[in-house]
Amino acid sequence: MFRRLLLLLAVYGFMSFHPAFAVDEFRKNNPDIKKYEFARSYITALSYLKDIDDRWNKKVKLIKASINDLALDNTDLRIIKNYLVKYLASPNALIRRVANMVVKDCVREIDVNDQEKVLWEKWNELNTAGQATRPKEIEFVKAQRVLALKRKDINRDIVQATVLMTKVLISDKNVNGRGHRLAVTAQQRQKLLDKLDSYGRDTLDWGLKPGQRSLEASIAVIREILEDSIWLSIDEK
Repeated sequence: MFRRLLLLLAVYGFMSFHPAFAVDEFRKNNPDIKKYEFARSYITALSYLKDIDDRWNKKVKLIKASINDLALDNTDLRIIKNYLVKYLASPNALIRRVANMVVKDCVREIDVNDQEKVLWEKWNELNTAGQATRPKEIEFVKAQRVLALKRKDINRDIVQATVLMTKVLISDKNVNGRGHRLAVTAQQRQKLLDKLDSYGRDTLDWGLKPGQRSLEASIAVIREILEDSIWLSIDEK
């Protein structure tokens, strides 16, 4: 159900359901302009999301290491933002929408990280002063849980943005915006997969599945369209 909902959002969320209107709207909002370049930037940006993901999968995180990792996370989030902010002025409306979603998500997560950094610093002060009582620990954990829920919402939005990004790759040469022609050449397609494999080779799934982390889901969604032979490159016959 979750997958079906995301696909409906991605395919139909920005156009009318009237068939005749959908043709013009698809071509108007998703013209074949710098689609390979955008996909390359998007996939490269995800590599920095992987750096964040790896840090949060460590089993043991000391307080000072946590504070340092949050600072590093914000650095990577700013890099992700910089990769995509230039596309906010793209003539392709769908590219603008995807870029805007991710840029906003980066700003939101930077704010969450700043809040969490303050929590860890205060917790460190309490521990140093020998004042880390059980009630204060419970208060600390509750505050962390609130931030974790905010981060979960952001990660869900990143997956939605990735689903939309794969729709960017669909060529406007398809009839009524529907078909199996991509707007990238076979060579460009392979370069995108090579870039994805540089950090996502351990995730070989296709499409959204229960239990995936946001990065795994994003990689799987991109693989589904780039690796499936049903999708023809723009230079294939």
